[in-house]
Amino acid sequence: MKILNKTGIVIAVFVLFFSGVGCKKLLDEKPRASLYPDYLGTPGGIPAGITGVYNDLRGVFSGEGVYWWNGTDESIYGSSSTSGGIAFDTYNGINSSNTIYFNNFWSDINTLNGVLKYSETTTLAPELKVQYVAQAKFLRGWIYFHLVQAYGGTTATQKSGIPLHTTFITAANTSDAPAPLADIYNLIIKDLTDAAAALPNTITSSNPFSAGGIGKTATAAVAKAYLAKVYLTRGYLNEVAQPGDYQKAADLTSDLIANKSAYGLDLFQDYNDEHKPANDYGKENMFTIDYGMTDPSYSGYTQQGSGGYGLNQLPVVWRWNYITQAGVDNGSGIDAVPQKINTNKQPMQRDVYNGRPYVRVAPNGPYVNQVFLDQVHDCRWDATFQTFWICNQKVAAGVTSTGGSKGALTPTSNFSQSAYNIPIDGDTAILMPGAEVTMARRDAFKGLIVTPKQYNNNVFPTVKKFDDPLRTGMNDFSSRPIVLMRFSEVYLMNAEANYMLGNADKAAVSLNVIRQRAAYRVPADGNTIPQGQFRVTAATQGTANAANVAAMALTPAQQAQLSIPNNLTPGSPPCGMDLILDEYSRELFGDPRRWYDLVRTRQLVRRVKMYNANGRPNVQEYHMRRPIPQSLIDAVLTGPKYPQNNGY
Repeated sequence: MKILNKTGIVIAVFVLFFSGVGCKKLLDEKPRASLYPDYLGTPGGIPAGITGVYNDLRGVFSGEGVYWWNGTDESIYGSSSTSGGIAFDTYNGINSSNTIYFNNFWSDINTLNGVLKYSETTTLAPELKVQYVAQAKFLRGWIYFHLVQAYGGTTATQKSGIPLHTTFITAANTSDAPAPLADIYNLIIKDLTDAAAALPNTITSSNPFSAGGIGKTATAAVAKAYLAKVYLTRGYLNEVAQPGDYQKAADLTSDLIANKSAYGLDLFQDYNDEHKPANDYGKENMFTIDYGMTDPSYSGYTQQGSGGYGLNQLPVVWRWNYITQAGVDNGSGIDAVPQKINTNKQPMQRDVYNGRPYVRVAPNGPYVNQVFLDQVHDCRWDATFQTFWICNQKVAAGVTSTGGSKGALTPTSNFSQSAYNIPIDGDTAILMPGAEVTMARRDAFKGLIVTPKQYNNNVFPTVKKFDDPLRTGMNDFSSRPIVLMRFSEVYLMNAEANYMLGNADKAAVSLNVIRQRAAYRVPADGNTIPQGQFRVTAATQGTANAANVAAMALTPAQQAQLSIPNNLTPGSPPCGMDLILDEYSRELFGDPRRWYDLVRTRQLVRRVKMYNANGRPNVQEYHMRRPIPQSLIDAVLTGPKYPQNNGY
């Protein structure tokens, strides 16, 4: 969400607990030390408050915090993960001191409450006031939705959760208490409903926060999409669910699909196009968080930085250490599980193209091998993962399993440590073919082959769809936006809502749209996948795509599975929700969202026990909430002690 109105704020509110001290970057040409209520009540203060909140969102998803959502079927902790990342994946050691903390969300809520309060008396033009109020309500609802998904609220069986603040706090307050879960959801639904009614359908030049078609802040479509997700989420929560929740989610998503042109939305014909940098602000990406390499005053982006505000680290946390963990000899154990790699002869060195290996999160091999099994008819494996590395340094010839020479690798001629150069030649040094191979195949290959059974938290396919070609340093992070809502997710939510309503046929229609789009390939897509993988040419494209589209339609067996009700019992046979969650993973793998999907559908425990060996022994029902941070509990100094969530 690129904020072209570059005015940040510092809120001078000294509230100890969830209201917090609001600290936001000052980006005005004439910075103020603080933004007091008297300024917030001016025409300039209202947009400043909203812009400051948008700026804050970057800190939530940008950095290594994405791996605090470990512990799913989709991912496991990487070999370079921190102790906290390991705890969240294994469900062993999660506590109030290492839990996820949403940075300035509490001060952001207070800022938005101030915007809503002072917008009633400001002298802003009426049309601007309507937009500012709608943006503020969207953001407040959006933030509360993330908080309540993580921490919950009180119910008959839950004693804790988050508080609910809807008034602007300007005086110190050292007491607080959790709010009823039903009240929190009621506020979120009201805020998003109001925002959807007032926001424009599309981003236009008159949009006060992302003008000229650049950027993706909230629109009516974004508000409706999140409103649908809120209804879906509440529908699974038996203690607060309302009878019409799933139907409302189905209706909202159906409206977005049926009227997609009015909202400026659509799917790209080729799934690969969705993840190209040129399409970051295209028709399929609905809501994004911006970073920006060329505007440090806006983003705080620092080349070759080790961390900090405004850095998009999502591309590096999924990257294995292709430098020190690879070798070319086929010694004893090269075909074993786990694979034994002799790293004396390393064919790779770090360059800009292959990027910085953080190894914080790894694809969970057993699940990935199953969910991406079809790599011929479905292009999403090739579009999501980097599975080959071109040699970029001279290395001695590898040795075969019988002691013979494999022949020396030829390095690429356009290796660079200062530019993003796609290799134009050179031999493949590392190959992950997505299928098991024979030893004869290994010995005939000059480099290293890693097969699906050998994936682990140290050696694995890299998630490539976030890569940033604008990088110029080997250690750079990314200037690309992080996408939080894609139009394809609207189809998936529609399928999910209809499934929960018992409308298997309608669910199948939406799933087939997503699945059959994934069947489409163009010849250029073959440039980014290994030789030998399925690809099309100009001559075969039409016939191949038609065959793949037919193959990707749900089979009669899958249609029957969609009629099996949602089953939450660990060890139970596949149900329709498994089919839907697998489709979410193929479509959105690596996006910072999977934990939310499993918690929303109440499938966390069942799916972790089914696929994640690390978390299987320890995961329990109470893990569908994170513990309240101890620092926030300790900040309540007056009145009853703030309670911790059940189980922690």
